[in-house]
Amino acid sequence: MSDTNVQPGNMQPYPPYQEEEITLKELIEKLIEYWKELWHKKWWIVSIAIPFIVFFGYKAIKTPVIYEAPLTYTLNDGSGGVGALSSILGSFGLGKGGKINLDKIVELSKSRHILHKVLFTTIPLDTFGGRQDFIANHLIKLHNLDTEWTNEQNDYTGFVFRSDSIDHFTTKELRALKMLYGKVVGGKNEKNPIFSNGYNEDTGILTITTSTRDEELSIAFSKLAYDELKNYYVNNVSKGNENTFEFVKMKTDSIFSLLRTKEFQLAHFDDSHRNLADPNLLTQRKLLETEILKLKAMYAEVTKNQELADFSLTAGMPDITVIDEPFPPLEGKGASLIIELIKGALIGGLLAVGFFIARKIILQAMQ
Repeated sequence: MSDTNVQPGNMQPYPPYQEEEITLKELIEKLIEYWKELWHKKWWIVSIAIPFIVFFGYKAIKTPVIYEAPLTYTLNDGSGGVGALSSILGSFGLGKGGKINLDKIVELSKSRHILHKVLFTTIPLDTFGGRQDFIANHLIKLHNLDTEWTNEQNDYTGFVFRSDSIDHFTTKELRALKMLYGKVVGGKNEKNPIFSNGYNEDTGILTITTSTRDEELSIAFSKLAYDELKNYYVNNVSKGNENTFEFVKMKTDSIFSLLRTKEFQLAHFDDSHRNLADPNLLTQRKLLETEILKLKAMYAEVTKNQELADFSLTAGMPDITVIDEPFPPLEGKGASLIIELIKGALIGGLLAVGFFIARKIILQAMQ
């Protein structure tokens, strides 16, 4: 049987099928052909790449330099006094957890209560000729937030806060404060927040970082945020210890007063009833002595508890301690002009090369 294919109808044979194979020689010749085409169009490639180089270079020059001011600190939870304090509260049927929660500290530092105080602290900045103003206004001017917030519905051009009395803010000021807070702590639409706080799970060391366009402002913001966090945390935690001490002291004073009263009653009883022979009087005296012994035992116990509470208040007080503070000069972080120029040249050049290679392939296919 013949291998020649026969076409139905006119019965003319097809030529035998042959697979096209590209040899290494042909591949090299093809590459040389494309290289010659690209070399011939080299000035076109350069011309196409130049706008990309200019764009990326302009972008690098206009990208503002950001100064990061990290402040590291640690939290001493006063664990030396937790056991004693828990035993005191347990003796009165109360409980207290002593486990430290670093996530709580991080979230507390980002709270409006803390950051509003920082934002409405007045500081001078050399960037503005040493003029005193709210940190909030410095941020608005440095980061051009008034322009960013302006739209068809609201015009914030030249907007600044005139006072720190949030309770008396207008709707426009409250809206601006809310947008500024979102810019500071970040959110869904803000990937690069001005302020951040985190911790190392292995060491437990916490780090506050402020990133602004002014070195002095970044340092001041980090320090003020730390100070406000420390004051709020220590003052609120100390209230619990102070309340415990006052509670134990009140119990001690109450038992001591009752003990004195019973001892005076016994002394008066003995003075009034000498040479006791009546069984009823002997029973009354015995009851007084029993009450006094019971009160003495109670007084000894609560006195010990008061000493432990006093120790917990003084030696076991939680505290936040700075490890490293930021100080000038800070290293500015911005776009590298050289890297951006190279990036522009590569992107523009590759697009031009791709265009001319595709053009040659299409023209060859149409011939």
